[in-house]
Amino acid sequence: MRYIVIAMICFVILFLFFLNKESRGKVWEYFAWFWFKIAAVIVVLFIGNLIMGASGVLFHVPINFFSVLMIAVLGLPGVMCVSLLILMK
Repeated sequence: MRYIVIAMICFVILFLFFLNKESRGKVWEYFAWFWFKIAAVIVVLFIGNLIMGASGVLFHVPINFFSVLMIAVLGLPGVMCVSLLILMK
């Protein structure tokens, strides 16, 4: 698994070397937006977990990589899928 991650990082860096300055800036902007979405989703799930835990509700809000990626990439359908996973626990 470690080698796959290293290979993917090297591929992204190599891809960035072949881009011109304008395209490179757009790619970095996309990465920044994607990481911001992931950070915002982690914060929202964590706050939801704290609220559900403090209120004594029987639901548990999952804060794992799968849930975060699903919400960050899919948006509203991802929220609905995670909500279904919470309710069907």
